[in-house]
Amino acid sequence: MTDRLNDLTPLLHDGMRILEIGCAEGELGRRIKAIANVEYTGIELSEDALVAMRWLDHVSRHAAAALEDGPYDLILSFHVLEHIPDIHAELGHWSRLLKPSGKLVVEVPNEAGHPLLSWDANAEHIHQFTMTSLSELLHQAGFSIQQLTSGHFESAVYSDSLRAQAYLRTDAQTRRNQLIAKFKTTFPDKFVIYGIGGDFNNYVAPLLLELSAAALVDTDTTRHGVRMAGYRIEAFNPVKFTGLPILVTSLRYQTEIRAALQEQGVPSHTIYGLDAIFG
Repeated sequence: MTDRLNDLTPLLHDGMRILEIGCAEGELGRRIKAIANVEYTGIELSEDALVAMRWLDHVSRHAAAALEDGPYDLILSFHVLEHIPDIHAELGHWSRLLKPSGKLVVEVPNEAGHPLLSWDANAEHIHQFTMTSLSELLHQAGFSIQQLTSGHFESAVYSDSLRAQAYLRTDAQTRRNQLIAKFKTTFPDKFVIYGIGGDFNNYVAPLLLELSAAALVDTDTTRHGVRMAGYRIEAFNPVKFTGLPILVTSLRYQTEIRAALQEQGVPSHTIYGLDAIFG
């Protein structure tokens, strides 16, 4: 319990909704509710649910497939997934119940769950996981893993467990839209893009037509006059671009470019790096 709480405490905030799948007697929920003002729902099919009802806000005696009161900020599952016949369908229910910004924490035995055992002989455990297979399973279910660790203690026999923290993976178009929104939040009006090299091509050029760039500038004279997406690469002109914020898109030379711009009288607070977008 202490190990679990150490991992979960940084994820907690007052007012959040938590769902624990397979909450047993509700001990983890009781401890979490003692340190954070949360709404805690448990799913427990066994008679342990009667004890859990003393501690938790809600306890369901039905599987996640029947639950309709989402979404939840945090879904927890400790040593449950190895018991479920159709784990793909089960993870689909979990993703349905999780907020787009929510987190999933799932723990299962690492292979047999003990380094001296090659196979888990527990008849109730119908799946056996490795780091690779758990990662692939969560990926196929639409989750991205933020953290995956081993060596978590569940019992003397299951002394080595895998624990994954994951979140719902957004599709490529949604991620693109979110990235464009970050550019527009940072640069609500016109801005200058400085440094038309590899980093620009990787991280900015694919979005260029949707950004409010005033100009593309570079110190390399061989690039001057080259046209790109309706722009002509030019030298930096401190008079022409007075008052406009500047995005330095070179990671390697950003320190030198920033220093050169400041020498030309550009205020430091108007100079941004790619970390302003991606940091």
